[in-house]
Amino acid sequence: MTLARFDRTVTDNFGNVVSGASVTVRADIPGQPLVSLYSDRAGTTPLGNPVVTDANGDFGFYVAGGFYQIAVTHGADTKTQRYVGIGLAQGSDLMASGTTERVVTAAGTVTVTNDDADVILIKKTVGAATAVVLPDPSTTTKKVRIVDRKYDAATNNITITSAGTSKTIMGGAQYVIDSNGGSIELVPLDDGTGWV
Repeated sequence: MTLARFDRTVTDNFGNVVSGASVTVRADIPGQPLVSLYSDRAGTTPLGNPVVTDANGDFGFYVAGGFYQIAVTHGADTKTQRYVGIGLAQGSDLMASGTTERVVTAAGTVTVTNDDADVILIKKTVGAATAVVLPDPSTTTKKVRIVDRKYDAATNNITITSAGTSKTIMGGAQYVIDSNGGSIELVPLDDGTGWV
C-alpha cells in the first residue's frame, strides 16, 4: 500500500506556532469515523489518532488519499477544516457530471442512506470483505452505484443487501461484487420489494 503524506504547522491568530495541540483526522463522510494514520508511506507503522503537534507546531502523517475533516484542539479552542484533500487522487476521476460520490476507507459495514451519494466507492485501507446495506427500497426512488475502487473484490468480496423485511437485490437475498474493479448500479423497484 502506498499512502499520501500530509504535513502542516499549527499557528495561532498572531502567527505563533502552537505546540502540544491535538489533531484529530476523520473521514469526511456521514458518521465521520476516525481514520488510520501511519508514520511511513507503506502503512506498516500506525500512529495514534489524534496526533500531537511538536515543539515547532508541526504535525504530519501518511493516510490513504481522499477528503478528510481535520480538527485542531488546544485548550478550549478547536478549529475544524472540512473536505481537506490529501493525495493525488483526492476525489475520483470516475464521477460523471451531476453526480455525487462518497469514498469509503474505514473498516466495517457500509450503510447507504436515502440521501447518500449517487456513487459509493469502496476503497478501504485494509483488505477485508465488505458488507453494504442499501436503504429499504420502499422509502426511496434514488438509484445508487457501488464500485470496488480498491480493485480487490476478487479476494475481498463486496456483499450488497437491503434494509427492510424480505427485500431483494437482483432477485436474490444479496448481490456479490467479486471481480476486481467491479461495480453495479441499482434502482429501487416501484413496488418497494427490492433493487434491480
